[in-house]
Amino acid sequence: MTRHYWMGGNRSYEQDRFFETSLSKTDWQAADSAEEWDACWYTGMPDPGFFQNLGPGRKINHIPGNNALTVKSRLYQSLAILRERVTVQENGASALSDRLQFFPRVYSMPDDYHAFQQAAFDNPSRRWILKPKNAARGKGIQLVKDPARVPMESSWMVQEYIENPHTMHGRKYVLRLYVAISSVTPLRVYLYRQGFAKLASAPYDAENADNPYSYLTNPDVNALNLDAEVPVEFVDLERYRAWLREQGHDDAILFARVEDMVALTCLSALESMRERSRTIGADTRGCYELLGIDCLIDETLKPWVLECNLSPSLEVCAGPESGGAIEEGVKGTMVADLVNLVGLNDQTGIDGGVSPEEQLLAETEQELARAGNFKRLLPSEDPAAYLPFYTLPRLEDWIVSRALASGELTQPTLQRRCAEDMISEDRVYVYDTRRGHLSELNETASLIWLMATDGIAPDDIADALLQSARQGAANEPDAWAVRQDVWNSLANWTNNRLLVQTGTPGVTSIKPRPEDHQPPPISEPFSCLVGCGGFQVECLTDSPTVISRIGPLLLPLASTARQKEHSRLEIVRGTPGYTLVLDGKVIRERLGLAHVALAVMACLTHHSAGPGDIIVDAGLVCSADEPGSAVLVASSPSGLGDLPALELASRLGASFGRALRIPGNAGTSMFALGLPAQVPGTGTVDPTSSERFSTHSLANDREVMLRPASAGVAGLHCHINTVLIPVETLPEEEDGIRAISVTETLKHLISACCGSGGRPLDTSGFSRLSEWLEGANRFLVVAGSLDAVIPQLQPGETLRYTSGMNAS
Repeated sequence: MTRHYWMGGNRSYEQDRFFETSLSKTDWQAADSAEEWDACWYTGMPDPGFFQNLGPGRKINHIPGNNALTVKSRLYQSLAILRERVTVQENGASALSDRLQFFPRVYSMPDDYHAFQQAAFDNPSRRWILKPKNAARGKGIQLVKDPARVPMESSWMVQEYIENPHTMHGRKYVLRLYVAISSVTPLRVYLYRQGFAKLASAPYDAENADNPYSYLTNPDVNALNLDAEVPVEFVDLERYRAWLREQGHDDAILFARVEDMVALTCLSALESMRERSRTIGADTRGCYELLGIDCLIDETLKPWVLECNLSPSLEVCAGPESGGAIEEGVKGTMVADLVNLVGLNDQTGIDGGVSPEEQLLAETEQELARAGNFKRLLPSEDPAAYLPFYTLPRLEDWIVSRALASGELTQPTLQRRCAEDMISEDRVYVYDTRRGHLSELNETASLIWLMATDGIAPDDIADALLQSARQGAANEPDAWAVRQDVWNSLANWTNNRLLVQTGTPGVTSIKPRPEDHQPPPISEPFSCLVGCGGFQVECLTDSPTVISRIGPLLLPLASTARQKEHSRLEIVRGTPGYTLVLDGKVIRERLGLAHVALAVMACLTHHSAGPGDIIVDAGLVCSADEPGSAVLVASSPSGLGDLPALELASRLGASFGRALRIPGNAGTSMFALGLPAQVPGTGTVDPTSSERFSTHSLANDREVMLRPASAGVAGLHCHINTVLIPVETLPEEEDGIRAISVTETLKHLISACCGSGGRPLDTSGFSRLSEWLEGANRFLVVAGSLDAVIPQLQPGETLRYTSGMNAS
């Protein structure tokens, strides 16, 4: 009988051709529509409707719930949950959890934003890699230069960067492994014996974070490297293993660890796939999955799983001279072996009249006979090495494992995990201590629970239930159905963390990786009373990462004289990011760490003005020799920020502070606010300082560094009569300086001025600012050449302080 296949999804000829040519021409022909097919080959993940009416005779190349592996952040979560559970099972031992030390730490945004910032703060030398959660082909992947600037959007994740990779011919590489999951009940996992080492196109340089061709191995990225003689190079695993042996390494030991890693990775997502299949009503006998697992090998020849790819690329990426012909041969043969493995070209079934157990074992052995170059990893020839990693094996898993075991195999037993129980009127009530939920078990479930928590194994519980059912029964109970009910009930309880397997000894131990992701330290709350103009506020936070970035900036503003009434500014960790709360009112939220300091400074600036006051957000240079003189220097429009003002302060041996408050009362002294200088974050070095200050982000995400104001500037009373406006160039005949009108000065300065609450100046404020500028010296100066302005700033020619009093 002719059967029909259909191919769909985000498809291309390259993704389809191997599947199509692998099908038997006498048995298969293309379907006319997406509804009528017996085999579906879908690139990407199809809608749930595609999983209806599946079975042994109608198959699709995906398993519901596979995103527990194929979404990068979910992969880490699946493996972390598995490691957490086996750690509980071991109760102080480490043989199982040691084997799970093969995946780097991942922080999923936005929920893990603060945990990541803490980890980056605690490990300043560690590097991280930023990845889109659900992208492929290397899109969006980049090394993190500044942890504070990591995006908080839910589409991103940060992964610990594995340092010191093993290199091949001086270049970093990852292994592309092809893995087939042919069944989830029982779980059957195969690793293809061939695959590839994918090489980066530039020599590995740990210090060159700006060169993606050095640290990324994705073919789509490296194909863009026009400087590489061979931008995309694939080395098949046969040649790779031979090369390892030539280098004096034991490739058998490495690949034994690789196989263990692959098996445990697939096991970590098993219950997610089973539950999703159950939810959408998919018969998993019609589901299978081909995964492309990327594995990094470090310099100690330890394998690390980086990601699992859905519908791995079947395109030929390498050129003929760099492994392309071999790549095409491996991929074509692999798809043909996959088609045979899942039985698309084999319509023979199991003869009738056999028991469910016999049928299950026959199907398992028949599939293995069709495996070609696929090596079966699960069920393992050593079942005892993997049964403890199942949340709880299902009956089908147990039967196959017992048949494969060379000796007696001990059934798993269970213990309470997150549960307390009580018995009342022959019923058991189970309290979920994790969720705070109380449930009542029916009579059969109560018996299963009580026997399981007494340490009785699943099949022994089933035997006890069968003996009870036979008493007075007219017909023999269905032993298979009773056994399935017991194993499934216990599996559901273990999935919900009510029960957990007891520890199982005898598993080979691998030296663990030192755990360096300890819980964040409990920090002392940070409190700093700050005076800014006429505004006094207590700044509070309990975030060590925020404290490290804003503490030095607030120190010059610290106030010792506490007013009876002052404001309270809290910097609170939220999801996502940080929230600023001023006197109980949220004023900013969803701030990334890189934006917090500037948001705090903006809050201080806007609230430092009282009614009628004017704030000028510009640099203030105070002469050390003449304490009664200072200069107001506007921020440079050419991207230099406060660098001209800082250079001027350095030449004059003066102090620096940012922002000036002009009180509304005529004749009253002006106040220096003492905010930090803003200088470019990249590309320009502050000539006045050898220190490297933390990088922050403006609202437009332009990077700036904040340099604390000089001590003693904040709150200084002053009278200013000189304003400098730095520009990039002036005509030669003007010798780097030119006197300008009030109107031209306002054009440069007005955008840096505000009134009370940060509002633009009203008519009265604008008039007062103009009047003040009318009586001041006003100059355009070339930002990069301040020699011309120095003679204009001799003592007595600029401004006079009224006192050295602190105005906060």
